[in-house]
Amino acid sequence: LFEDGQWIWADSAYALNSWCVTPDKKPLSNLLENKKFHYHLSRHAMGYIKGRVCSLRGLRQQIDDVVDHVRAVAWIKACIVLHTLVFIIK
Repeated sequence: LFEDGQWIWADSAYALNSWCVTPDKKPLSNLLENKKFHYHLSRHAMGYIKGRVCSLRGLRQQIDDVVDHVRAVAWIKACIVLHTLVFIIK
């Protein structure tokens, strides 16, 4: 999905990986430095893009298999690309 050095922020439903940065789960989420990270991740990064792209507030895509997952990821990527283009054009 990503080239070397690229990554994406995701919620805690996803596993932490070299290409996927997620909030820590308990007990690590209780550490002060992790609480600050989670606040900025959820409020600023995820909240910002969801606020700008309404269809990401509640992605209505049932994910039952790999094809469904690929479709959902493609939709999210398309929304981020469009958001970035609008941001650049403005």
